[in-house]
Amino acid sequence: MLSRIRYFLRETWINLRSNITFTLAAVFTVAVTSALVGSAFLSQDAVDNGTARWRGGVEFIVYLDPDIPGPQRETLFASLSEHPDINEVAYIGQEETYAEFVDLFEEELASNIQPQDLPSYFKVVPRDADADLIDSLTTQFRGQPGVFSVVAAKDTIRSVTSLFDRFRVVSYWMSLFLLIAAVLLIYNGIRVAMSARRREIEVQKLVGATNWFIRFPFILEGMVHGLLGAILGSVFVQLLRSSVEDLFADPSLALFQNFVVSDGEVRFVQAVLIVGGVALGAIGSAFAAGRFLDV
Repeated sequence: MLSRIRYFLRETWINLRSNITFTLAAVFTVAVTSALVGSAFLSQDAVDNGTARWRGGVEFIVYLDPDIPGPQRETLFASLSEHPDINEVAYIGQEETYAEFVDLFEEELASNIQPQDLPSYFKVVPRDADADLIDSLTTQFRGQPGVFSVVAAKDTIRSVTSLFDRFRVVSYWMSLFLLIAAVLLIYNGIRVAMSARRREIEVQKLVGATNWFIRFPFILEGMVHGLLGAILGSVFVQLLRSSVEDLFADPSLALFQNFVVSDGEVRFVQAVLIVGGVALGAIGSAFAAGRFLDV
């Protein structure tokens, strides 16, 4: 068994070394594909995190003073609920606010925050998303006792979400074309490698080697292409995440500061990319090895 493993590894290394140009082309194609797919996935996570509080028709949020008395909070809740221009009000307490904070930001930052450090708030869904109506409602409740601030879902947030959506669609289409290109590149590379070793394959078949035994080094070669490309793509995704977060730290881009992704989300996307890259390489090489075995 050990001798077979050594044989497979040796043959894979020979194939990689003898086709270095093809290897680099395949690896970089998979890397670009992985980077685009990973960027699209993370942009989706960032939009979901950044707009989490504005789902379900929520148009403005009323943040409360941390020390607001219970009766005053109930009075404010009743005023919101009974207002003729408001359809729905939901109260989010400090524990729920803290849970949202932990989901959005890194564990190191969350460990320095306690639930009592964060404000509770009301999510408000007006009867109409008309800008004038929302401005009127936010003005009415901004000066109420116990209200810390009122934040409205500006058109900018919708525009940013639309921009991210367009970026994601373009990334997916580009990834699809590059995915096909990567499979074809690996497919043709394996075909050329098998043609170059036609005599050796014929000898192996004459001495009784199974088709699987002959194919496996070529399949392993394709998997290495996919693995190396996916690792490069994953590194790019990590660097992109750091660069984007540094950019959004600029006070002039405060709107984007909630468009963040957690370490767990990044690690999950990187794991998906690596598994997908290996699978991509295996599919392309396995198909070529099966198609051109009788050389």
